[in-house]
Amino acid sequence: MSDSKMMSGIDTALAAAKARKAMKESAGILVGTAQVKSPRAIDPAKEIERAAAKAIKFVEREERRAAREALKEARGDKPTKGPAHMKKVQRALSKLPSLNETAAEEFKSLVANFGVYELEKFALHLQHYSRTQKTIQAAQGERLPLGASVTIIGGEPRFIGLQGKVIHAQKLRAKVAVDGLKKPVYIYTGEAKINQ
Repeated sequence: MSDSKMMSGIDTALAAAKARKAMKESAGILVGTAQVKSPRAIDPAKEIERAAAKAIKFVEREERRAAREALKEARGDKPTKGPAHMKKVQRALSKLPSLNETAAEEFKSLVANFGVYELEKFALHLQHYSRTQKTIQAAQGERLPLGASVTIIGGEPRFIGLQGKVIHAQKLRAKVAVDGLKKPVYIYTGEAKINQ
């Protein structure tokens, strides 16, 4: 495109823009560069009616909220207030097996007397001791026979009490196929009792 044609295109666009601006100014739509909105007739009766409707909706919403809270309280639901990141921690706590009275007292004493990091070290030592004892018991016991029907009496709390068949057996460990579970349960041999 030549320079003269480009200039004439720009000049034409500028002239059109100036013409549009002049038309708007003559109609009173533009004052300077700010637009003036057409004044809206405000009817006081409509404004009062609108405010009353808004207040009624607010009261209804609050009544529904109070009814929901009363229903939760009547059902005995625990309040869901609190930090969202603690839900996962509370769910993990609910899955833990319960402690007997003596163990619960010891737990409270430990928690009261030691800091978090010392308790973590203590928990690791307890896990190691537990694993050592399970290994010793498994080594002293007999190998579970393949195909034997067994009841799981130790290990992960969610598997305790389940019954299944031994599908793999070694001196220390065994795999038990339990109906309803996709994977076999991997246990120490001392954590299962042969059914009679």
